[in-house]
Amino acid sequence: MTTTTTEADTPPAPPASDNLVDRFGRRTVMAVLVAGVLVLQLGFILSYVAAFHEPTPRDIAVAVVAGPGVPAELAAQTADELGELEGRPLGTRTATDTAEVRRLLRDREIQGAYVLDASGTDTLFTASAGGSSVSSALEAVFDRVTAEQHRQLIVRDEIPVGAHDNRGLSGFYLSIGWVVGGYLLAAAIGLFLGAPSTRRQAWAHIAVMFGYSAASGAFGALITTHLLGTFAGHWFPLWLLGTGVVFATGLFTMGLRAAVGVVAVPLAIAVFVVLGNPSAGGAFGANVIPGFYAAIGKWITPGAGTEGVRSIVYFHNVGLGQPALALALYTAVGAVLLLGFTGLRVRKSRTDTPVAAAK
Repeated sequence: MTTTTTEADTPPAPPASDNLVDRFGRRTVMAVLVAGVLVLQLGFILSYVAAFHEPTPRDIAVAVVAGPGVPAELAAQTADELGELEGRPLGTRTATDTAEVRRLLRDREIQGAYVLDASGTDTLFTASAGGSSVSSALEAVFDRVTAEQHRQLIVRDEIPVGAHDNRGLSGFYLSIGWVVGGYLLAAAIGLFLGAPSTRRQAWAHIAVMFGYSAASGAFGALITTHLLGTFAGHWFPLWLLGTGVVFATGLFTMGLRAAVGVVAVPLAIAVFVVLGNPSAGGAFGANVIPGFYAAIGKWITPGAGTEGVRSIVYFHNVGLGQPALALALYTAVGAVLLLGFTGLRVRKSRTDTPVAAAK
């Protein structure tokens, strides 16, 4: 007997698999993974070594002051000469007295000051809280200058780092810890839950990230202020800063995940680790690392967090506006990507459903 199979009896073809191994083959996927990890590793090495292998002072803002018995014209002449040193390590100006110098240092308008004294023993004011390598670079420059002029030099650190903040690195590592937490949680959500398929899920992911960010910011600040005593007395503003750093990093990574899929994780590592960590500077200020890193550092969350900690702890919040702006930009871009691409998937799903039902 002949059996006739109708179109209605034919089972539907299985849907295309989302598994990369099924789609491209195990060898291809393995080769791409190995190549991708190798590129990230080499990029990490190249970026860190390029940023730190040869710190060179560049345009460090310095004020020159005529001390008692020194003509103002000599201070102006000295400022001009210092500004013309080979390699231009200094960006010079004049100030009227040491009271103005202290104000300029607190307001972060200068990073050091050179006070000429009639006795031949001059004073160099520094602020190691703004970057210990900047202060060290200033000392090296003025040691050479005063030696050539047969003058003596006294160094005075006007705004030093805290007793428990070796070389000013604690703020850098605190910021790095916040950043790592942000992109790791975003990567974990993407790995185990995937990108949100509805706007409600997208908002739920944002809420989870915000709650985690608030907890992460609070506990990170608590460790450095109360447990270790590194930044005692600054818990609340550091909590707010930490919440912003974690949330901006995490939400931006979640937005990338919604936009480009699993490639978001290596992209986030490239941005926040390969580029962000070395450009943040750590003990190095922007004036002693290469210009490329100095330009991008303050606009990536590790650098924004590091600069934010310095501003809060040592400079009475002076300079906090720029890190806040950077964090706000990452948060806004992440939210737009996450909600925007989730909305596109929802509309595509609604468009495809009637077609599938008709078939």
